[in-house]
Amino acid sequence: MTKSFARNYGLIRLAFVAAILTAGAIGAGHAVAEDISGEGPFTVNFTSIAISPTPPVSLSDDRHMGIAENFMTATNASGKGLLHNLTGRCIGWFIVYKSSASYEFHGHCNYIDADGDTVFEKADFDVQPLDSLRVGTGKWLGGTGKYTDLSGVFEIRTSPLKPIREGFVQGIGTKQGNYSLPPSKASK
Repeated sequence: MTKSFARNYGLIRLAFVAAILTAGAIGAGHAVAEDISGEGPFTVNFTSIAISPTPPVSLSDDRHMGIAENFMTATNASGKGLLHNLTGRCIGWFIVYKSSASYEFHGHCNYIDADGDTVFEKADFDVQPLDSLRVGTGKWLGGTGKYTDLSGVFEIRTSPLKPIREGFVQGIGTKQGNYSLPPSKASK
């Protein structure tokens, strides 16, 4: 094998590998959008993180109120479909009751998918113990793009985790319930 042939063979192999990688990247960027319209049950798993949360203010010796801003990720438990691979942000307010070691939370979230379409969510946790498992209710309030007419109610179960370092608040959980999403006007 001559040096010239070996060098050209190496360049051809490199060009072939680059072509395959480029085709894969182009194909991945142009995935066919899955139709998520319809209705039925769903289960979504999520993670939550708050960085340097704002300290609460005292309302009395027993009650403290604060605001919470959490950054979220969400994925459909089935690995596809409604609300799969989204990022989000939630803002709300909470009250902690020291004497009963309980709290309540009320807020709203926005989730966004890879297409830039947004989901609007309302979340409420009525007064309950500050145990490791917290249970609330959620409601889809529509959204943009493919989520414009999304509706449904669901249960939210969340558990706080030991944070990776001081100044972080982390948690995991599930959202489980039913949804309705009529076909988008663009797909008719």
